Amino acid sequence: MHSFDIEKPIMAAGYEDYLDAVETLLSMAGIREGRAHMTVDEQVVKAGHSQRRPGPHVDGCFMPDAIKPSWGHGGGGGWLHKCNNIPIEVPSRMPVIIASSVPGCRAWTGKFDGEPKSDGDLSHLVLGEGEVLPANVGYLLSPDCVHESMIFDVDTPRTFLRIALPSKFKPQGGW
Repeated sequence: MHSFDIEKPIMAAGYEDYLDAVETLLSMAGIREGRAHMTVDEQVVKAGHSQRRPGPHVDGCFMPDAIKPSWGHGGGGGWLHKCNNIPIEVPSRMPVIIASSVPGCRAWTGKFDGEPKSDGDLSHLVLGEGEVLPANVGYLLSPDCVHESMIFDVDTPRTFLRIALPSKFKPQGGW
């Protein structure tokens, strides 16, 4: 993961080939300014595993090492959940843009009656099947979007992009 200025996006060394896709995704979402956090996850997902977090959940927010609390989270920056409830000044939960080279993410729309667990987990809710998001399409997800990374039946090469956006950006409609 690396952070960048949306007005002048850059990719980490070795990932420069993704810059055009990142600029296109940001433009299509209408995002012009602020700080974003980019994840590129290239791997062969083994049969019986997921590439990212399995099970229905909502995401948290990225906290750089400089403001991340030391209690219970180890060193370095990372993702936390329920950021608005942390008793220090931190960014709010962020919307994200995701895209992948093969289907592997499921998302749910609608209103849900229940609260996520402290880590964002929603496996305790009855949600139905959800919708499998097709490959090679960018999706703008609100911070409250219920989603999961699916378990693969066979070893599958997959590239996953995630752009965490400034918390002040509020996606309209859809996911």
